[in-house]
Amino acid sequence: IRAATLLLSGTLLDIDHLILYALHTGDWSVEGALVYNRYRHHPGELGDARPRYGTLRSWLHKPLLLLPPLWVAASARPALRPVAIGLSLHLLLDYLWWPRYTLAFWRSGRRCESCGRSDRKLTVHWRRTWGDPELRTLCRPCFERSVRASRGGVVH
Repeated sequence: IRAATLLLSGTLLDIDHLILYALHTGDWSVEGALVYNRYRHHPGELGDARPRYGTLRSWLHKPLLLLPPLWVAASARPALRPVAIGLSLHLLLDYLWWPRYTLAFWRSGRRCESCGRSDRKLTVHWRRTWGDPELRTLCRPCFERSVRASRGGVVH
């Protein structure tokens, strides 16, 4: 039962993405949420007006808010330890890349590596999903241009 609790708590933490997606769209289907998650990462072709709501992460995905009170409770109630372990492992996997993203952001001088602007919201993007990705700090317009150029599309 402890193993099942550990597995379920680590997996069901992601239910917050579905709930936030449904609250934004009114669509409670898992299929709709998965389709949204696939297209939200990619800039659309010209004319694509589908909404993008971001990562849809609640406070449950903030380790400093969730884990300390959970581990305090787990130290008093041993039955909560599998839940605390499952949620901790889930968040560890979610934030495993955080140091590399942070280094890429600071290495760029907090400026877009393509246009050099610092007055836009910047995000660290990667070029390859497997292997050792090349991390680049880009503003949204430059990211969209780079993706269109890599797809052979029209660059504006």
